[in-house]
Amino acid sequence: MPQRGVQTADPYAAVTDTDGGYTVEQLSRKVGMSPRNIRAHQARKLLPPPVRRGRVAYYDESHVRRLETIKGLQRQGFNLVSIEAMLGTHRSERGGATLEMLIGRVETDHPALLYALTRHGVVGRTDDGVVRVVRPRALLSALELHRIGLPPIAALRLLSELLDSTQSATQHLVEAAGTRLLALRPGTQDGTRRSVDALDADAAALSQGLVNVLAEVLRIAVENRARTALPQLLSDADDDQLGDITGSR
Repeated sequence: MPQRGVQTADPYAAVTDTDGGYTVEQLSRKVGMSPRNIRAHQARKLLPPPVRRGRVAYYDESHVRRLETIKGLQRQGFNLVSIEAMLGTHRSERGGATLEMLIGRVETDHPALLYALTRHGVVGRTDDGVVRVVRPRALLSALELHRIGLPPIAALRLLSELLDSTQSATQHLVEAAGTRLLALRPGTQDGTRRSVDALDADAAALSQGLVNVLAEVLRIAVENRARTALPQLLSDADDDQLGDITGSR
């Protein structure tokens, strides 16, 4: 029995850095995120590891700020893969430093282009206003067009224009494919209601599966069409150029 006049410690009371940090339960209450999700972010290296003292792990204010940033990006519609790229947890990505420099140049000299790329989720801003590359593979694929003489800024403009032109068609394709996928997928037989975490995990798996299939379908369709369309476009362009030359004589 505790002595009269002596308060017992509340294991879930909020503590500050000066008190030694937050346990995972205290951090959970402070940021409004379940301990399970906090540990999941840590496993994905979105969150630095806590400091261990004995058998207890303690988090500090830097963990609070990182989790608030993650929540803010999720509210903007970014998934965890995109957030990993934005927060720099995979800096080994090919050309990462070069892309950051290029996007910095775009931010300074071509703000309208930066806005367009941000709108499509190719780049994004963290809560503190820093521009980060979200989809480096998309940028790298556009920059590969330097092989046919397209400058970097022109390549990024082309990327933005293609995203604009395919947005409506992609929306209909995803909705139709998603509806068909769910119709073909066997449902649960026991009639039990799944937890929120289970629904989130299922939605993430279905979303990634649909992305993978549609990406390959579009790749095949574009490759098949490009084999016949591009030679004809090149031939037409050569004829036009030759006509301009002979007409100017």
